[in-house]
Amino acid sequence: MKRHYLLSLILLAASLAFSFLMWLLHLPFFFVVLFIPLIPFFMRERTVRRCPVCGWETTGSERFCPFDATPLTTTGSGKSQ
Repeated sequence: MKRHYLLSLILLAASLAFSFLMWLLHLPFFFVVLFIPLIPFFMRERTVRRCPVCGWETTGSERFCPFDATPLTTTGSGKSQ
């Protein structure tokens, strides 16, 4: 998780420098690249939980199956969507 923060700080500095350069050149939409430092937080992996009774799966924060109230078990990790 610490790696995401370091990468975000580097990307923030680069996007601010690029935005400032675009502003100096009087080019529109210089603020568009300011979302770039948030990209590492969207690439993190999430834990997949599965209901052992009905097979319902989630990557959210649920701890119990909404259909039969069975505690969910961790089956592995899946890519963030």
